[in-house]
Amino acid sequence: MYRKYSQRYKDYFRYQLRKTLHLGTRNDFIRFHIPSYGRFPNLKVLNLKLHLTLPNCVFLNRLFRSCPLLEDLYMDSTCVDNFDQTFRFCIPTLRLLQLKLNADEFHSCRHKEFIFNTPNLVSLSITGPSLSCFRIHDIPSNLIQANLSIGKSSYVHDFQVSKDEASRVMEALKGVRNAVDLTLPFGTTSALSYCFDDGDDFPTFPYLRDLQLGIDYYFGWKLLPYFLENSPLLRWISLNRESESKYTTAMAEGKHKEADDTYGWKPPKQVPECLMDKLKEIEVRNLWRRKAEGEVVKYLLENGKTLAKMKISFEEDGISDEIDEDTIENFPRASESMILKISD
Repeated sequence: MYRKYSQRYKDYFRYQLRKTLHLGTRNDFIRFHIPSYGRFPNLKVLNLKLHLTLPNCVFLNRLFRSCPLLEDLYMDSTCVDNFDQTFRFCIPTLRLLQLKLNADEFHSCRHKEFIFNTPNLVSLSITGPSLSCFRIHDIPSNLIQANLSIGKSSYVHDFQVSKDEASRVMEALKGVRNAVDLTLPFGTTSALSYCFDDGDDFPTFPYLRDLQLGIDYYFGWKLLPYFLENSPLLRWISLNRESESKYTTAMAEGKHKEADDTYGWKPPKQVPECLMDKLKEIEVRNLWRRKAEGEVVKYLLENGKTLAKMKISFEEDGISDEIDEDTIENFPRASESMILKISD
């Protein structure tokens, strides 16, 4: 009886006292059993690479409950089954969390729910093309860095996503509102823009200083005014425009209607506090040379009283020619000492 018991839990006994653990599988599930009383009392770093099958989901929830001192968790998982499942990261000691979800099809991960009770988190990265549900409870008060790469812009533009599904991304964004450094690529901002309407409550980012914002090819600049208005300490912002060729290709294929002439840009009613007091550097990449983009750049230059530097680059293969370097050079500037660099 004891021999059978020892054989069943041999991997648990082998790993039990480790401080760092790497688990991966080439098969569909991990053949690794944890007893009901099991604990990994010394484990601080956990690296997982596995398929999100139902057996593995049961295993993961038990594993997370068994690590009372875990500080660093990296999870690279592939969604292979379309089933409802909830994952709970109830780890008060966790400081670094990287969650990467791979999916061969858009629907593979959309029924998964991830609940975070990690009040001491300082770095969070979530990457996945499908719109899984991410609920961040006990919002981390000391969050330094957050990277939300959730969704894919083409899924939103092709109407594969409902507004309710897109609103999951807004819920995740509200959960990282205490971040100092925030990164939101194209897929994330397209979902946020789709679900957000003027008049809705937009989260306030009381500690945000560095922001990287993807400007997707359909909704465009829609979110920028709200980030400016709700980030009073913002000192650096990078705006990365999605390729114009993607937009023209989608239009030619009839996948969605043409974007309006402003590409979502509506100047704030009042000059945001960050533009008057804090913002030091702005980087704008891959401009399409369209008039609406000129209005955005003009607004930032006219109102950025503390700006020290602005760097602008145009898309190499852009097809528009409504604005150029001279157009931008002639815009009025609120900061006389600001250095403006423009490159193709």
